[in-house]
Formats: sequence, structure tokens, C-alpha cells
Amino acid sequence: MKIIQPINKNALIVATISFLLGTILLLFFLISQSNIILDIGLFYVIIASTLNAIIFIGLITNAIINYQYYKENLTTIILVVLNIPITIGYIIIVMNNPFLNYF
Repeated sequence: MKIIQPINKNALIVATISFLLGTILLLFFLISQSNIILDIGLFYVIIASTLNAIIFIGLITNAIINYQYYKENLTTIILVVLNIPITIGYIIIVMNNPFLNYF
């Protein structure tokens, strides 16, 4: 699917970067078990959640205004919202920390 609307392109870029940075922070934490990485990760989750919420509101507004591109808008919204369960899963992994005794 070709993305036509610039807001959708930007939202997908932000969602991808948010996912990648969150994954990198999770991996660094699991490897290092550092409280500094944990603090950075918590700060990152707050910043990324705020940014993604603002983008989500913009996407909803765009979907209402440009309803003729409903497939593109819906796909973008789903991909941005998909970061929510991924973030919750990462938080659960950090709280349960299955690798605590291995490193």
C-alpha cells in the first residue's frame, strides 16, 4: 500500500522509531540490569507515550477530515496503536525480569 498523506507517513516514522528505541532500551536493560537504563526507559516511555498520543489525536482528526482515504488512515492508526500492547508487554518483561539470575 502506498502512503499518500504526509501525516500518515510521519506517524509511521514516529511509530517505527518509538518501537525500535523501546526495543533497544529493553535489550540494554536485560543485558546490563542497570538501574540507570531502567530510569532512562521509564522516562522514554513517558515521552514516547505523550508523543504518540498527540500523533494519534492528529490521525483521528485527519481520518475524519480525509475520510476518502479511510484504508490508509485506518492502517496507520492501527500501526500506531499497536505500540501500546508492545509497550505493556515490555513493561511486564522488565517487572518480571526473566533473565535476572542469568546475567
